[in-house]
Amino acid sequence: MSRGRWATTVVLLVLFLAAAARADEADAPRARADQPGSAPPARIVSLAPSVTETLFALGAGPRVVAVSTFCDYPPEVTHLPKIGSFLAPSVEAIIAQRPDVVIGAPSPGNHEAALTLRRLGIPVVAPDPEHLAAMPEVIREIAAAAGVPEAGERMVARIAREMDAVRRRVAGLPRRRVLMAVGQDPLVAVGETSFLGELLTEAGASNVAPPGTSWPRVTLEYVVSRDPEVIIDTSMGTEEQSSVGFWQRLPSLAAVRDGHVYAFRSYRVLRPGPRLPAGFEDLARLVHPEAWQ
Repeated sequence: MSRGRWATTVVLLVLFLAAAARADEADAPRARADQPGSAPPARIVSLAPSVTETLFALGAGPRVVAVSTFCDYPPEVTHLPKIGSFLAPSVEAIIAQRPDVVIGAPSPGNHEAALTLRRLGIPVVAPDPEHLAAMPEVIREIAAAAGVPEAGERMVARIAREMDAVRRRVAGLPRRRVLMAVGQDPLVAVGETSFLGELLTEAGASNVAPPGTSWPRVTLEYVVSRDPEVIIDTSMGTEEQSSVGFWQRLPSLAAVRDGHVYAFRSYRVLRPGPRLPAGFEDLARLVHPEAWQ
């Protein structure tokens, strides 16, 4: 995955989580494939990478006929027709796929497209994974819309077990001061109220970003005043030399002095879906590597 594609994905995540727009219930009836007498949808269009990953993990992959341009996992989805980005899907391209149901995630950019599809009689389901606590219900909604509610329950239980296993690893360890950055110019931090911020806290971090925010802009002076013990920089992905080098101008920071500055790219963390426990462990290992020694 190129640096540009990674940066675009991070920006899209920030925009999506910061401004998720829910349709009014009157305008947004939801498909319920698990209602008595309902047949599972034969043709499913997915509007978001996390939804696509979830559908395939639920066993509904063979019925997915089109996906968004950012859907790239599992590998077989790269050969499916694309209907635009999850922020700005093409109504025409979706209609051309003759879907029985469209499953996505709410965003300011796709709100009108979702309303148009519903007015045309195409069911649209858009569960909101803005917070970690919403994950089980989001998976249940996707599973219900795909006609596999039992598989959804199994996935919810599996994710809960694996997330709890990571939590147990870091339980009782001292919380480390952590800065997680999603951009360097401007310097944008992961705030405690964002999805990623919630994962950081669960991983045993004390988030040094300004409290009560999701994606705050901070200054280098602010970072120095908070003196993080760990810096996790997602802004340049795995280009470690560039990412780590940015912080070498601040040798007084505990994270720099002790070599705890990490370039980090993990779609498993950015996409709230079946691979989230693995991504959560990736984060926890950076905050508390001693828990795995």
